[in-house]
Amino acid sequence: MLGVDSSLRVLRALVQHGGMLAASEIVRMSRLSRESVRLGLRSLESMGIVAWSGSAHARVYRFNDSHYLAPVLTALFEAEKERFLAVLDTVRQSAADKPVFSLFIYGSAARGDDGPDSDLDIGLVARADDLAAVVAGVREALREPSEKLGFLPNVVGLDFNDVRRLAGGEDPWWKNVKQDAVVLCGSRPEDAISLRGELRG
Repeated sequence: MLGVDSSLRVLRALVQHGGMLAASEIVRMSRLSRESVRLGLRSLESMGIVAWSGSAHARVYRFNDSHYLAPVLTALFEAEKERFLAVLDTVRQSAADKPVFSLFIYGSAARGDDGPDSDLDIGLVARADDLAAVVAGVREALREPSEKLGFLPNVVGLDFNDVRRLAGGEDPWWKNVKQDAVVLCGSRPEDAISLRGELRG
């Protein structure tokens, strides 16, 4: 049931929502293709863990909370959610006493399509004079908590000139960062474009 990524992500969406969902909503929440959602729903229906209502052309789906495994699966996804929130809080705390203009996650974890082997991509923006020490400090602060919570932090630091250069060159990596970034502390990373090397506030 949980060994196939499409089934796992469909089931997660249904459990977290807690009600009836159309396939289009499951596509949006799971970030899967329509075909992957269709296959995931078919597999979960065959196991009896997902039920549907409506007609063949207008179905809505729900998690079958009367299934034998329902309590375990609900507890599993709740623990997963709590762990992710703890990871975000740990990252936030790692920069709490540092001169950071922006601290954010990006990539697959920010999009919600990360897998068990995915890194946690962490970005930060700071002044050039502070950057090396801030990056080293964040990495050190995350060393023990990342082992405890089971995640692999990948910390990338940028100064204000880096941000302006990436933005001016229409860098594809930067475009993805702007699109995906979930800010944990400070401002949006792209807001550094208008600054001239000084932290606000």
